[in-house]
Amino acid sequence: MNFINGHTDWSIQYRQNIKLLATDSISAPIAVPYDFDHAGIINAPYAHPAEQLQMESSRERRYREYCVSDMTIFEPVIERYNRLKNDIYGLYTGCALVNTKYVKSTTAYFDGFYDTINHPNAWGKAFAYPCDPTGTGNVVIKGLKKD
Repeated sequence: MNFINGHTDWSIQYRQNIKLLATDSISAPIAVPYDFDHAGIINAPYAHPAEQLQMESSRERRYREYCVSDMTIFEPVIERYNRLKNDIYGLYTGCALVNTKYVKSTTAYFDGFYDTINHPNAWGKAFAYPCDPTGTGNVVIKGLKKD
């Protein structure tokens, strides 16, 4: 889920900044994103969201996956992220090689994620975004073509 790190510079539909990987020729592939320099968690000074997304900052989160009508599908994912919370934070707080200022910024960014997923109205609204016909959840980024 790219929502935790604020990665909006990707698309499954247009295979933008993802690789589809499968263990064999009959297994469903898993989308593995890459190129995270524009992700909110990185907070690169040059990063700007695509104009078509109508976002103010790359630090804003936008759920850009497919429209899902049954929101209960997210509940086990949210439970898993909550179980992994200390481990996720620990990747930053437990590493002496990471700048203290960046650790604070990153953990504050994670706090925003956890605030969202632990409030049903907030995550329901965030994850329903691709279903909004007036939103930009499934907008085509200029220059991309569907295969």
